[in-house]
Amino acid sequence: MNELPPPRLRGVKKNDLRRIAELEKIAFDAKALPRNTLDVMFDPSDGLWMLAEDDEDIWGYSINSRAADPAVGWIIGMAVHPDRRRLGWGQLLLKATIDRLDDYDMNVVRLLVDPRNKIARRLYENFGFKDTGERADHFGDEPRILMSLLTNGSAASSRIRPERPADPDPFAVTGGTTCE
Repeated sequence: MNELPPPRLRGVKKNDLRRIAELEKIAFDAKALPRNTLDVMFDPSDGLWMLAEDDEDIWGYSINSRAADPAVGWIIGMAVHPDRRRLGWGQLLLKATIDRLDDYDMNVVRLLVDPRNKIARRLYENFGFKDTGERADHFGDEPRILMSLLTNGSAASSRIRPERPADPDPFAVTGGTTCE
């Protein structure tokens, strides 16, 4: 097996969107987000998106947003090119994404995953995500499992944070869309 150096992880720039759209198509085929949708989603994301690259190319990304509740972040989409899978790139990208959302004072991270995608589910479970429900109508009639992670707030704990009302159930789901 060919050993590759680990990826460089960084925030996404506007000129990365073309390559992200290409990776979306490779990863999700007909359900891929088109470039124009990525453009619309990118500007209000406030620097939350992440990517994994090496000297050759961009090989992975995560599309992230903040929910209406500013303490909740969403991983809307995440993919690694097939040529970089099973090399630890997904784990590194997911960790960097969680850290990025935590840096932005989001202490709950949510995502939706296809129940048939056992590899992705295992990855998320290994990071501590819990199954917190189902969205039966995602992508029309295709169900998705809602997974949630309560971060430890380690990145944000070193900064003074404004007081927030206590949330009796940090995994409670409100609203009916991916980005509440």
